[in-house]
Amino acid sequence: MSTNRRGTPEGSDRKRPSVADYERLAEDYAANPVRDTEIVGPIEIGTTVLRKGRPAGVRKGNTPGHSVRLPDALRERLVAQAEREAAPPSELIRRAVSEYLDRHSA
Repeated sequence: MSTNRRGTPEGSDRKRPSVADYERLAEDYAANPVRDTEIVGPIEIGTTVLRKGRPAGVRKGNTPGHSVRLPDALRERLVAQAEREAAPPSELIRRAVSEYLDRHSA
């Protein structure tokens, strides 16, 4: 069975939740919050779990790209580290630039 780019089976009757659907979910959660007895394992939120890149439907310019040329040896180290962290190289570059600016900004 083929799927579209969002992973929904082609020809599926499944539709995106509406605002009303989300409001019902929020009301249900407010009336019936999750209890600690319902959680069966540790809750982990990590950047490697979250989707990377520009969200679908976002116009160009909200997160503009920037090309960087890297020597072969540095690029190989970047790719190897990205594989070890199961993250795309662009994510490691974003982290590195952010860390550098945090440490060196006045």
